Amino acid sequence: MTADRQKCYPDEDPSGFLYCIHCERTYKIGQYRLVDDLQLCPYEDCDGDTVMDAWEWEAIREYHPEYPEKPEEGVVYPMYS
Repeated sequence: MTADRQKCYPDEDPSGFLYCIHCERTYKIGQYRLVDDLQLCPYEDCDGDTVMDAWEWEAIREYHPEYPEKPEEGVVYPMYS
């Protein structure tokens, strides 16, 4: 059975972006790598899971209002400074 983020979280962030707590980068909702029925962070060098390890971008921005509304692909946005 595939762990499907969209089934687990149907009312997703209106920003359209998720934040991976493993690599601290963002990606568009719906992007992922499928590995052994797991939806993983789309970045090849990351093993974060899109269901458990992805946070809504707006939740991160609540603590970091200086981060852009539309994050740049591949940029690391540290959660803790």
